[in-house]
Amino acid sequence: MSVVSSPLNPDLEGLAQQFAARSEQAPQDALREWTATTAALQPSLVAAAARMANQRLSWRARAQLSTSSQGAALLMNWAADVNQRPRLMRVQGTPPLSTYAYCESLVRQRGSRAAAAGLREGRLTVVGLRRDTSTLVNQGRGKYDDDIVVLNGVAGLHSVRVFPACTEPGAQYAHRAKPLAAGGRVDPRYSDVRFKKLEGVDVNKDGILDAGRLRAGSYLFSEKDGGYMDARAFQSLDAQVAERDTNGDGRFNASDSNRIDLKGAGTSMYIHRGGAQVTRNTWSAGCQTIPDNLFENFLASLGRIKTFYYVLIDGD
Repeated sequence: MSVVSSPLNPDLEGLAQQFAARSEQAPQDALREWTATTAALQPSLVAAAARMANQRLSWRARAQLSTSSQGAALLMNWAADVNQRPRLMRVQGTPPLSTYAYCESLVRQRGSRAAAAGLREGRLTVVGLRRDTSTLVNQGRGKYDDDIVVLNGVAGLHSVRVFPACTEPGAQYAHRAKPLAAGGRVDPRYSDVRFKKLEGVDVNKDGILDAGRLRAGSYLFSEKDGGYMDARAFQSLDAQVAERDTNGDGRFNASDSNRIDLKGAGTSMYIHRGGAQVTRNTWSAGCQTIPDNLFENFLASLGRIKTFYYVLIDGD
């Protein structure tokens, strides 16, 4: 088994296919070659190749691999991978072939059946790679530290466009940051935030609107009539699931009681233009935003497509 191109730009699809085929007839050789070949790759690409190989294994290949302790352990690790947050690769500047394969492996593993099937058929798919960031960062204005990746597999081209993005709300829209008439804020932890306006839903009934972000998953988006923020924008066709920061610590995790909000967001978490990178303001109250200076390039990457699956993935 060999990586077709360099370790920085390997053929992960070919690597996965070869391992799956080899495992049916010579599992020990397949395991030895897999170990030798993946040793030269960075961990994120190894994980992507593993996701792709796991999806291609036949029942016979799995049975053959299970006859050895090494093969059985590998299958167990691959099965457990879906329950863990992936370590996100820095896709900015990564060769297109590797970026496409990396994102494809995540969509096939974590996307809905419809989203994964569409990608396999070459349909344009948008992927969000989210790195957890506090809503309090940058005085509550957010940070473009996530990635939105446009995958276009039409005619087998596998083109990739990567854009910096924000997929979490800034605290400038938080109820807790609202100034009080007597001075201070509703929540003293938000004293450094440049408050803009109120957004949110009070899901735990404590009298404070809770900031929300789109929960990781697959959503079918379509162009929004009339646009948003004086530009084209996109809106989910189905109700979205939100996560709420009910304890106000700026994070969205298991410490927030009643965190999952099935109805409060409706279809209000759009994909739209944000503030320019130079202004350092993402304009996100829970929407997926792309810097204003790059938004036209994002629209161009979509071409004439007005409806697409958006697969949002939480990572480390």
